[in-house]
Amino acid sequence: MQYEYLFWSMAAVVAAALAGGALCGRLGSVKRTLVGVAALAVAIFVAVLVLSRLNGFADLAAMLSIAAFMFGLVIAAAASLLTRRILLRRAER
Repeated sequence: MQYEYLFWSMAAVVAAALAGGALCGRLGSVKRTLVGVAALAVAIFVAVLVLSRLNGFADLAAMLSIAAFMFGLVIAAAASLLTRRILLRRAER
């Protein structure tokens, strides 16, 4: 049961990172985009840290939150860069 909980939790992290990255990609400049992505990754870190301590993963809380931070950072950055590229190509037309 705990592994199923971990699976769905990581799916939620991926979904949050994709959606947040797409929103950050719509910000005006690259600097704002990167700051937004970093803030999203910190929010994911805190959420995973708090929730993992509450739900029986207290011994793994630090490792899970760091992994979720890095995972969310990479996915959100990729989603934001893709969103920026799509928006720039649409603006060229």
